[in-house]
Amino acid sequence: MDQTKMRILSAAAKLFDTYGYKGTSVRQIAAEAQVNSALISYHFQGKQGVLETLIASYFETLFRLLEEQETMQEHVSAIQRLEQVIQLYLHFQMEHAPITRLIHRELSVESMLAREVMTLYMSRWKHGLSRVLEGGVAAGDFLPVSIDRIVLAVSSQMIYPFLQPQMVRQVYDLEPFSEEFARWLQDSIMRFLHGILLPA
Repeated sequence: MDQTKMRILSAAAKLFDTYGYKGTSVRQIAAEAQVNSALISYHFQGKQGVLETLIASYFETLFRLLEEQETMQEHVSAIQRLEQVIQLYLHFQMEHAPITRLIHRELSVESMLAREVMTLYMSRWKHGLSRVLEGGVAAGDFLPVSIDRIVLAVSSQMIYPFLQPQMVRQVYDLEPFSEEFARWLQDSIMRFLHGILLPA
């Protein structure tokens, strides 16, 4: 991707995170990126195209990392594989916190874009976690459980800090986008999963 497009995307991500998608204008993105606003139309067909490109790039990068990780997990136990997937999800979200926040804010509103993202990307996101759980159940490493319920519970724990960062800061006295918090959350999720998935 050329430098101009990268500058536009970087500027848009920063502004969308600060002012929201609806509160950000093409003119603001152009000023932040130090480009002519006509270039945003040329490269992305407008603000909606910028948002769609940000979302697509985010998820395609995540899925590529998951595929790479999966090729290196042949001789890893089911619980270790699950922990590695959760760790990848959490650290990816933390490293891309502005886009993660933006995506989850946009998904919380009923819209055509939200439906498209759910269809194209969130189902694949769920599948990445479900596949590890299903493999562990099929191999007898995990107890027979409702995969969908576990995925929903784990997804909620991973997404919550990005929807309610102030709650995490004020009530739990934790910085939601820090490395320390990512480790704390991963440990919490894994304790929950050990209790549900592994025989006593």
